[in-house]
Amino acid sequence: MNKDRNDRHRRIKRALQIGGIAITAAGVILSAVGLGSFFFSMSGGGFPSLFFCCFIGFPALAVGTAMLRFAYKREIDTYSKNESVPVFNEAARESQPGVRAIAEAARDGLKESTAGGIGCPACGEKNEADAKFCKNCGAALQKTCPACGTQNDPDAKFCDNCGHPFGG
Repeated sequence: MNKDRNDRHRRIKRALQIGGIAITAAGVILSAVGLGSFFFSMSGGGFPSLFFCCFIGFPALAVGTAMLRFAYKREIDTYSKNESVPVFNEAARESQPGVRAIAEAARDGLKESTAGGIGCPACGEKNEADAKFCKNCGAALQKTCPACGTQNDPDAKFCDNCGHPFGG
């Protein structure tokens, strides 16, 4: 079944290639005859008797070109991919140090913000990292889940670990 499909695909592709070339060539010839007639009549002052060929040639040119685009789609896409991927990879390599510097700056900033311990959500006072209550105002710095015992932020409505809701 797959072999039949591949054979059919090859036959259609070959027909598009041959038909596309033939129709494109006919379109070019007819368009050239029509335009030649038009410009030749301009210089001699007569009526362009073969200008109607443009009305056949231009659409034939468009149809032939479209057939060729379908016939050579795989080759065109492969070429585009082979041209684009190295550019993308090069851009990624060149931007890697910048991305790494941003990540390090974010990590360092996070370390600095937590270096003084836990900030109190009520008054902003820095407390020891293992503190459960604020040394300045006494507000809870952590909320312990009654279901699983996980420590959560004091403003959490649900446990980070098990999803158990905290009351009011």
